[in-house]
Amino acid sequence: MRKTNLLLGNLAIATLYYLGARLGFLLSISEGNASSVWPPSGITLAALLLGGYRLWPGIWLGAFTANLHNLLSGDQPWLIALSVACGTATGATLEPLTGAWLNQRWCGKSHIFNQGHNIIKFVAAGALSCMTSPTLGVFSLSWGGYVPWSDFGYSWFTWWIGDLTGILVLTPLIVTWFYPTLNFIPRISSSSWHGQFNRSQLAEFGLWLLLVGTIAKIAFGLKYPIEYLMIPLLVWAALRFGKRGATFAIFLVAAIAIIGSVYGVSSFIRSTLYESLLLLQAFVGSVTVTTLVLSAVINERESAKAELEKANHELEDRVEERTAELKAANGEITRLNQSLQAENLRMSAELAVTQKLQQMILPKQSELESIEQLEIAGFMEPAAEVGGDYYDVLKQNGRIKIGIGDVTGHGLESGVLMIMVQAAVRTLQASNETDPVKFLQVINQIVYDNVRRMNSDKNLTLALLDYQAGRLRLSGQHEETIVVRAGGRVERIDTIDLGFPIGLEEDIGGFVSYADVELHPGDVVVLYTDGITEAENTNRLQYGLERLCQVVSRNWQKPAREIRHAVIEDLRQHIGTQKIYDDITLVIFKQR
Repeated sequence: MRKTNLLLGNLAIATLYYLGARLGFLLSISEGNASSVWPPSGITLAALLLGGYRLWPGIWLGAFTANLHNLLSGDQPWLIALSVACGTATGATLEPLTGAWLNQRWCGKSHIFNQGHNIIKFVAAGALSCMTSPTLGVFSLSWGGYVPWSDFGYSWFTWWIGDLTGILVLTPLIVTWFYPTLNFIPRISSSSWHGQFNRSQLAEFGLWLLLVGTIAKIAFGLKYPIEYLMIPLLVWAALRFGKRGATFAIFLVAAIAIIGSVYGVSSFIRSTLYESLLLLQAFVGSVTVTTLVLSAVINERESAKAELEKANHELEDRVEERTAELKAANGEITRLNQSLQAENLRMSAELAVTQKLQQMILPKQSELESIEQLEIAGFMEPAAEVGGDYYDVLKQNGRIKIGIGDVTGHGLESGVLMIMVQAAVRTLQASNETDPVKFLQVINQIVYDNVRRMNSDKNLTLALLDYQAGRLRLSGQHEETIVVRAGGRVERIDTIDLGFPIGLEEDIGGFVSYADVELHPGDVVVLYTDGITEAENTNRLQYGLERLCQVVSRNWQKPAREIRHAVIEDLRQHIGTQKIYDDITLVIFKQR
């Protein structure tokens, strides 16, 4: 069935080409075979745009037959006529193939006449594709002796502009009337007119035809040069009758102008037929392109209006649906809000208790002052109601243990974990446990088990410092420990290899080690959490470890309290109005 339809389609194309060519030959320049208005060019391009490239054999057959019929009437041998017909038929076939490919590549198949910028692309594609047929055709005619070589340029240009005129007039008419029916011989149903035109529009169209006829009679019958009065009528058609009405109007006006010029009754007539047809083509081309662009722009506007109306209706529907959803959700939100208020009261009470416990277990100033060997000053400021930082100072049998830690995050869970660590450290210290490996391993086991029981992902870094008689033993993984010697010289001790995060793995014994530091009178040790070094100002610049070291180095000779005060003041000056995102903890002790 498909093969039969394809065969019939090719035969129909061949027949239409032949009939159109016979009409085109009537408009040929007398010196040659080149027509200034060539209808088959518009018919064949429209056929390929609608039916596809498979119709090219019909185009070649129609062009070959039409040209051979015309050439055999000359004096040249039949073999030359056959060769010339083959050459012209090949050019005539390549022209619509090239035009269809360029239009589909640049404009798409269904939007050629729907958008204003595509009209310009359509004209450009037509101008380029129309170069193939005159090039091969005029060359073949000149080679066969039908056209003198001296007339090659005139014939080529006349052929080219004739093909382009046929494309501009007929292709839009055929495509807009028959698309999207892709069969080669489409049927225009009665709804094609009635779906587009009501009675008032049909009356308006009748008035339009009457005016066109009147102007044509005056211009071509009475020979008054008023052909350009048809331009307002074309604008009228584009505004009122849509794409189909506009392309029909273009065809009708062009046909009237061409027929009038052929019969010598228009203002386009000059001393030679060549000049006359060029003026005619300038008129037809200008009004055609102008009307097509106007029609496309109007179509774009109408499409945008339709899309806007559709979007507006969809938006109204969505607003109604959303309003109903919000109304239902509002009741649920009200209920949840009441529940949350009660929950917030409970949580606030819990946080207040935890915060109070946290502040209660921090070392008191009297405890710090009772340590004769060291001056100790501590500071802790949580970023939220309950912080996750930890520090403590314990004294047991002449040994002093200083601890500092940083629990991930802040809030209730972090505060609970910090209290848990503080209790474990005090318990182990009270049991006289001195082995740093065992000390940290037991703390880790307690925290690890409780974190799993809490179904939490919290963990912490923890450093423990054992001081006795001027010797400091450091164990556990935390931030770097800063030691400032007499004169302000800074030493930094990296703790990355001295332990492992607490509560992350069940057994960390293999990771724990220690480092010994000798302290001399006046030496200062600084412990801190990353809430200090990573504190940002309004420009997102961090405070940094280097700045902390510089502040301590400049103030090392002062008492521990004043060194702490200098660091905190410098930190606050750096932060300015920026929000504090992490707990700030600082412990400074100085060898007396």
